[in-house]
Amino acid sequence: MENKVRSILKKLKRIPNANKHSFGHVLVVAGNEGFGGAGILASTAAISCGAGLVSLATRSENVTAALSYCPEVMAKPVNSGQDLDDHLLKPNVLCIGPGLGTNAWSEQVLYKSLHAAKKRNLPILIDADGLNLLPKILDFKIPRKNLIITPHEGEATRLLKANKISSQKNRQTMAKKLFDLYPGTVVLKGKETIVYDGGSFSICPAGNPGMAVGGMGDVLSGMISGYLAQGLSSKEASILGVFHHAVACDSLQENYGQRSLRPSILLDHLVDLEL
Repeated sequence: MENKVRSILKKLKRIPNANKHSFGHVLVVAGNEGFGGAGILASTAAISCGAGLVSLATRSENVTAALSYCPEVMAKPVNSGQDLDDHLLKPNVLCIGPGLGTNAWSEQVLYKSLHAAKKRNLPILIDADGLNLLPKILDFKIPRKNLIITPHEGEATRLLKANKISSQKNRQTMAKKLFDLYPGTVVLKGKETIVYDGGSFSICPAGNPGMAVGGMGDVLSGMISGYLAQGLSSKEASILGVFHHAVACDSLQENYGQRSLRPSILLDHLVDLEL
């Protein structure tokens, strides 16, 4: 994977006269009641990886906390699917799922996001409860080049069972079945995270058990989305995001250990990846 990452990094060089619009606009749709931290982590990760603009569409009670944590993120109160409509007009990347929950609000904003991605031909990354709700969206259809799903093994198993597909312990087989179900780029998280888009497998050699804590997946979703906004393909952004995320966590465990490694610590120490 390292050779692929080196090649991808060369595409992210910044020209001297660049401005914020040169590096894309990510909209993170996340953070239901009681789960505001997930959206805050994901949106902060997106801007920390170089996206020029990042918006967070979240429940109104999360807005103050989001602005306090990362004032660079444009936090928007969204309490219904209709509230989301205007915020879907400008971004060039959508990220939905962290802390989304599975109630009526969750279904409304997921449907609106999928519809906007399809209508505007936008890349969309779907994570967490966004994945758990996907089987309910009967007219789900996103072009292969625009879709990224980022399940851990539990979410992958639920997705397959919901579609009456038998699951297997072999992770590469599971990634293939997920791709057959939702053609796009599959990021199957876990030890040696897999990135698969119907061609070859890219397997991440980095990472450690300290990453097994709530919120780490939200940071990864934001990182991949931030790289997508800068013009990388879905597979390129996924490979780079997965590798950067894992290598950064490996570096931090030297000072913090594995038990004390938290997603917010990762965000505080996220620096440009150099190989």
